Amino acid sequence: MNTKHLMRKLPSCLLGAILAAGIASSTTVNAVDGDPPGLFELEGNILVNDGPGTDWSELYELSQSVPPGEFPENMVTFTGITADPAPQTVYWKGGSKDINDVSEWWYKDGSVPDKDDITNAYAAAFTNPNNVCFDGTEAVACSGDMVPVHEAGDLIVYFGLDRFANDGDAFAGFWFFQDEVATNGNNQFTGNHMEGDILVLVEYPQGANASPQIKVYKWVDSGGDVAPNLLLLASDTDAACDGFGGKLACAKTNPLDLPADPDPIPWAYTPKSGTGLPHESFYEGGINVTQLLGSTPCFAAFLAETRASRSETATLKDFVIDDFPVCGAEVEKKCLGAPVLSEDKTEVTVNFQGNVLNTGGQSVFVELDDNQDGSAFTTVCFDNDNNDICDAVVPPGPTDVTTGATATFTLGAGQRVHYEGNYTTAVTTLSYSDEVTMKFFSAGTLTLIDTKTAEATCLLDLTPGIEVTKECDPEGGGVRLVAEGGEVLVEVDNLIKVKNTGDEKLVAVAITDTESGIQSLTDNSDNISCSITAGVGECIGFLNVGEEVTINQTYRPDGQNITGSLVPSEVYFNNTATAVGDGAITGTQDVTDSDDASCPLCPPHDGS
Repeated sequence: MNTKHLMRKLPSCLLGAILAAGIASSTTVNAVDGDPPGLFELEGNILVNDGPGTDWSELYELSQSVPPGEFPENMVTFTGITADPAPQTVYWKGGSKDINDVSEWWYKDGSVPDKDDITNAYAAAFTNPNNVCFDGTEAVACSGDMVPVHEAGDLIVYFGLDRFANDGDAFAGFWFFQDEVATNGNNQFTGNHMEGDILVLVEYPQGANASPQIKVYKWVDSGGDVAPNLLLLASDTDAACDGFGGKLACAKTNPLDLPADPDPIPWAYTPKSGTGLPHESFYEGGINVTQLLGSTPCFAAFLAETRASRSETATLKDFVIDDFPVCGAEVEKKCLGAPVLSEDKTEVTVNFQGNVLNTGGQSVFVELDDNQDGSAFTTVCFDNDNNDICDAVVPPGPTDVTTGATATFTLGAGQRVHYEGNYTTAVTTLSYSDEVTMKFFSAGTLTLIDTKTAEATCLLDLTPGIEVTKECDPEGGGVRLVAEGGEVLVEVDNLIKVKNTGDEKLVAVAITDTESGIQSLTDNSDNISCSITAGVGECIGFLNVGEEVTINQTYRPDGQNITGSLVPSEVYFNNTATAVGDGAITGTQDVTDSDDASCPLCPPHDGS
């Protein structure tokens, strides 16, 4: 399939100005068959002529350029030129009729009469930017109390096909589905009809001065007039596009051969006989969907078909199917700054932001959800300048916006909103990922069109830290003499304080001392456990963020770390405490610190 969804190629500020319903642009009036200045040329050839409006050859060439060219500003979507080389995909079995649901249709590879063999089919959708009136002769800009034929914001679709042979009348049908109708690769169609699907039947009779006949039907769940599910909306036995712009539906064929030179058909096409595009081998038409239907549906698929006759129950022959996304939306998400730690550093608040863009030609109702528990949307505002901040406009956002655990709003064609939100969770990792889910619905019927997601991963910056403070413990006795086994021995009391000063929990914490004559170790923490083995002490465990443990240590100097002279007041007992740990989240290893204590044998006293 060669679907081009074109609205996204335009600056959002331009789309918002042009496509918002009821707001006219500075261009001149446009109508289905577009003369004076129009959206599309319906004059029975594929080439762009001197007049205004685009044509199939230009759309094809723009779609094939790399990168794609600038499409007409009011275009919503274009199927591309969808080829159907024989013997691909022809209708099969008796249930394959326009009066039946898609689920009853069958297809296979096979042959059809040459005149019914579609070689290519195509469709394009536009949003009409202006009110257009008809003065009885031609389309004009509306004034006074004139009643518009085509209103600003109307959905107008154009369709066409070329066929292998021109030897006989052509009976063609063009379906516009709201469901994503397609073939399943196993001889059946997928999808179903929905109320508001449109069928355009066109009979292109051969002969001099013959005029095409056109009928437009709406698929209904019940209450059809020509069939249980088909309701006739319009019928015209003189439906030739005349360039005057007063018709809601018209069709055209090429009455003359279109030679291959000097303007060859840009896409692959070889007729049964002759060269170029033989007369009555090409058919096109257009309808104002909004005016005929009374509402604007969100089409998703397009099908062109050939038929045995003009009857609604006619046997169907060949078909071409493609995507036709008239409504569309995209969502994106990213972090709004770095995650923020709580004061106690046990929780983190993740702030996120993103944008939702209506890439289609019709308003859609949007529902946003985030998959993190406790997530909330705090801001939804217009951002048609595409700079991730709220536009300075009134109103600042959609008038029906709701925020909170779910954000909902209606988004007009081409509009873009910026959203912000946040959630708070426990600190367990450096990486916090969450996904926003966007569902968008037809604004009129609230029929679900599609669901899309976007994910953001926000990285937390943590710095592990540890601090050791060691001092003599005068409350424990400081340096003192003890008698044991007929000897007088020196014992030194120290206080060792170890604190987690970083942003994350420390694990594999080990607190050691340079002395090997340790007599006792006690601590005040449930998370640290101390032990002595052969005079060597060690305290191990973990420290939560901000936690501090105090260790009381008593040791008997071994004579290795004593400084000073023989004067008792100048003798000092020295040792070093060291703590090391690993970051529980960052995985940083050997976060370490140490501190010394020098305890005098005879400390000075006031008044000495």
